[in-house]
Amino acid sequence: MKAYHLVVILLLLAASVVMAGCTAPAGDTQAAGMETVAQKITASINAGLGDLKDGIKNNALALSTAGLAGRDAETTMSENLLRHPWAVSSLVISRDGIVMMAVPVNYAGIVGEDLSWQPQVQKANWEQVPIVSGVFMMEEGFDGISQSYPVFSPSGEYLGYTDITYLPDEFLGRQIRPVMNGTTYDVWVTQTDGTVIYDTTKEEVGKNLFTDPAYTDPALQEIFTRIVQEPSGTGTYTFRDRDWNRNVTKTAVWETAGIDGTSWRVVVTSTADDDDIKTTRAPTAITGTTDVRYANLTAFVQRAASYAKEHGKEAALKEFNDPNGTFIEGELYIYAYRMDGTVIALPYQQGLLGTTRTGIADPNGVEFIEGLIDIAKEGDGSLYYIYPNPEDNYRDEFKISYVIPVDNEWFVGSGIYLPEHPAGFNDTERDSLVARVKQARDYAQVQGAGNAVADFNNLNGVYADGSRYIFAYGYNGTTLALPFQPELIGSNRLDFADTYGVKIIRGEISAAQRGGGFVYVQYFNPDTGDAGLKLCYVAPVDDTWFVGSGIYTERL
Repeated sequence: MKAYHLVVILLLLAASVVMAGCTAPAGDTQAAGMETVAQKITASINAGLGDLKDGIKNNALALSTAGLAGRDAETTMSENLLRHPWAVSSLVISRDGIVMMAVPVNYAGIVGEDLSWQPQVQKANWEQVPIVSGVFMMEEGFDGISQSYPVFSPSGEYLGYTDITYLPDEFLGRQIRPVMNGTTYDVWVTQTDGTVIYDTTKEEVGKNLFTDPAYTDPALQEIFTRIVQEPSGTGTYTFRDRDWNRNVTKTAVWETAGIDGTSWRVVVTSTADDDDIKTTRAPTAITGTTDVRYANLTAFVQRAASYAKEHGKEAALKEFNDPNGTFIEGELYIYAYRMDGTVIALPYQQGLLGTTRTGIADPNGVEFIEGLIDIAKEGDGSLYYIYPNPEDNYRDEFKISYVIPVDNEWFVGSGIYLPEHPAGFNDTERDSLVARVKQARDYAQVQGAGNAVADFNNLNGVYADGSRYIFAYGYNGTTLALPFQPELIGSNRLDFADTYGVKIIRGEISAAQRGGGFVYVQYFNPDTGDAGLKLCYVAPVDDTWFVGSGIYTERL
């Protein structure tokens, strides 16, 4: 009997030790489902990193025999970069830290620069092994990651390394989204130094868990410390919901992803009361044509600007931020930003007040905050983008916004939602579009403007492929290539606007001058003979002109 009792006691003690290490009960199916998702995401991230590594390795093998510079090596690197059209650039750096080659040609200006002072360059040249760097500030002003591979001569002498540079949230998004489809979870990814490199809520990307004022709560610091110190685990914390609408309690499950020296914590979160935090308002019934609704929109925003000028900034912002105030009319509500992108009025997402949202993009990559700022600085105007609709449970919907400056320091705006016009494109569609434009850009850089423009305008050529055609404009608005509207070639279209006041060419110029990007336009579709909604990607050829193309959806 004594032996029996001893065995039982030992078994109970063992069970208690196991349970003590678990935050969630063993039978918690939600936690188990989250853990499965976290594991799938880490596998997807590692596979993506491995694919990039294979391409860079092939570059390194080519450089081993061709040397660190030369046309053959440049061609090899350019072809690999186009296989990853979302990536930014690819460099060859000598063992002394000197840039020997850079693609695309837009980066040729840094060839010859000494980058030996940069930590990621020092690490790559010291260790002489494949490396995925930590996030660092690129010369363009945004955070990037350099994934590198060493180059050795045929005799085994270390020559330097080649890399590919990309935005971490862009890379991680394409690895995470396919896994997350159909789930209600959110995901964020952090380096072990606390730098957030991906988040379902884009405003969190780039913040540091241990230094940003938004995370000073001791309970948050406790769970964040656990996350960066423990390769995997579970826990709970309280923070804003995905719509920045209110505080909620979140369950977190995390795993570790990364290869070649990097460790990223992949954190999957869920909110137990997700149904309760959503708005209880029924979606506002949409009445009237888009034209009538747009006319009401512009009048609404103009009234808000007049109110601000009459009552002053402080009183106006108080009124605009009141969800029950006079500037909430069904689907219409007023938002306001400073010209630097800082939120000063956002009645349904007041957790964002005081944050700077420049660099935030919609699900298709359109950087709409920069677009709104550009329009406000020029006067008034409209912009298309996708944004959560508070009248429809914060569902992402296509939107036309109209903005007008109050003065030189801030502007107001509002928008109408068009849920009947989905504008979602998958990664494959966008990648194909970006690759098409970047290939045209590379062609123009090699052939020169004259030859390239002639080929873009050739209706029998490969670049005038129906709705997939390549267009080109000078930064002054001069039309250079528009194969299905040859009568417009040579004309200046800087102020051309579509039905809803969107100045298409100005928006494309702004995106191109930021290094390239996505914009929405409503424009003639040669395949249908009618105007259609179009997601365009544009890329600069040099500092005087750019090329672009688009994907059509349907008419507004």
